[in-house]
Amino acid sequence: MKPLAPALAHAVILFAAFSCASAPPPPEVDPAYPLPEASAETWQAPVLSEAQRLIAEGGPTLVGKKTLVVNGVTYPNDCTGVVRAAYAFASMDIAFRFGEFSGNGVRRLYETLRSDGLLYSVRYPEPGDLVFWDNTWDANGNKLADDELTHVGVVMSVEADGSIRYLHYNYSKGTVIERMNLVLPGDELYDEEGLLNSPLRMRGSPEGPGSGSAQLFRVFGKGHELKIP
Repeated sequence: MKPLAPALAHAVILFAAFSCASAPPPPEVDPAYPLPEASAETWQAPVLSEAQRLIAEGGPTLVGKKTLVVNGVTYPNDCTGVVRAAYAFASMDIAFRFGEFSGNGVRRLYETLRSDGLLYSVRYPEPGDLVFWDNTWDANGNKLADDELTHVGVVMSVEADGSIRYLHYNYSKGTVIERMNLVLPGDELYDEEGLLNSPLRMRGSPEGPGSGSAQLFRVFGKGHELKIP
């Protein structure tokens, strides 16, 4: 991770660059888990559990793989399959309660974490956290941006300027690591590495509250704290 002072200085530069423009709208987060006031949040270098370390170290090795195999188990090439594969590096089967819930795999993961009190919203999550999004595609086919829990990824790293790198399944590129920044959530804000918030809405989807990862963000979940038998 970047040293604290340079990263904060970089964030200040970004804020200044866009101070003359209208402020981007805040993400439409899960109403049950609102973001805290920005003044209440500061970045702190996380102390990782062994599970978090294994997930964050193993996850990047999945990038670009045509077949997702971890510890001899093959996982589906979709968003739920990618996060299950990443968690498999920590010998965690986060789908262990899927039979208790209905809906797609994303909703079943969400309900698994919700039932254990492991969902939360912050601007600085931790490596290994699951990240959920809404409205990444028109899942119900009604041509409206009203689709909840359509995508999931897993946080790989978080920096002091709010830069989050997450592993997920991109519908056109396969398994990739992309970016989100809930400190600066606008869809069209750039730094020297490119967009702060990677595009996440599938092409052809209905118009909605932005198209980048921060604008479609719903909630984080501490899947690495699940008590798996």
